[in-house]
Amino acid sequence: MRIAAAADRHLPAPGSPAAPRQSGAVITVHGGPGSGKTALAVRLLGRLMRTHPTASPRFITPSGTLRAHLLDATRGHTAARELFPPAGALRSAAQQCGALVIDEAQRLNRGPGGALPPDIAAVVAQVPLAVIFLDERQVIRPGEGVTVDEIRQAAHAAGRIHHPLELTGSFRCSGSSAYTAWVDALLYADPIVWAGQAGYDLALAGDPFQLQQWIEQVNDAEETVRMTAGFCWPWTRTRPRRATALPLDIKIPAKDEESATGLAAGQTWRAAWNAASALNDTDGALLAPHSQLWASHTGGHQQVSCIYTAQGLEYQHSGVIIGPDLTWANDRWTAHPEKSEDENLNYLTPEEYLSYALNTYRVLLTRGTHTTRIYSTDPATQGFLRTLIPQSMPAKP
Repeated sequence: MRIAAAADRHLPAPGSPAAPRQSGAVITVHGGPGSGKTALAVRLLGRLMRTHPTASPRFITPSGTLRAHLLDATRGHTAARELFPPAGALRSAAQQCGALVIDEAQRLNRGPGGALPPDIAAVVAQVPLAVIFLDERQVIRPGEGVTVDEIRQAAHAAGRIHHPLELTGSFRCSGSSAYTAWVDALLYADPIVWAGQAGYDLALAGDPFQLQQWIEQVNDAEETVRMTAGFCWPWTRTRPRRATALPLDIKIPAKDEESATGLAAGQTWRAAWNAASALNDTDGALLAPHSQLWASHTGGHQQVSCIYTAQGLEYQHSGVIIGPDLTWANDRWTAHPEKSEDENLNYLTPEEYLSYALNTYRVLLTRGTHTTRIYSTDPATQGFLRTLIPQSMPAKP
């Protein structure tokens, strides 16, 4: 592992004197969706704990959802939980640790005037070994983001060595780099027809009813399946104390031309967003997991996630609803921030909103390890996707 070799060069061996600060290094690991960033980051943390325990290595991510999953995986192990401090502790960790692994670094907030994120600046200046994982195309909100080049400049200014590494493979999407390339072409370049490369299963859903039926069928087969959508409908975060159901905030009317499930036009498909807190029935049985654990806990298939509880995660089968905030017309993507319910974004102009919308749907479209099903609420966009995805969704998974 090239990262491990670099770490060994810049951290003292157990029992040896501490390495001088100027011998420190910053390693950046850049890779797209499914390239293995998080898995590699966790494995690196484990190796550092075994080979350089005196460096007190820690793993920090600005993604609360990812951290919740890591803590859930280590529940019952108090010492292990200390390895994953919250993002707010990044600067204090920079003063105390000899090695820091930072995942999803593109989610860190920038400084005043768009300066380098202060947390990254502190890490680069103080930590003997910093390994920073990021994807520059996963910036989803204004005020976030850092680039490999900015980190390189900061490292050199601090007298640190910079090792840039790039992950080009794909361990998600059945190992299909062809699918991730298809998604990138769809959103950022010249869209191409999907030809079913490398065994990845991609199809277009005829309507949201059919998509929901498919979700239920896959879940009944005891495989992990989840649905995501653009943040284009309100999300009721509070509910009555004794509520036994989540509010069906997402409402999509069926269009006249939709008949994939044989339902009459004019019917409205309704669904619930993630539960802001876990929901149990009157007997105490779990009906809906907390939103941050939606991707892995029982019952999560019955709710819809937006970008904030899907980024950084994966599951076997993925259904994606492209909302009215992003449409295809006149041979290009057009953004509609007024259709968004995301207060972090809906004040932007269409031109400003577009890049965040494209990045958001890139994330949502690349969560499935085996299968993706897509549906657009906009008729013209749905028709455009039909020309690119020859396979219609089968009646059964």
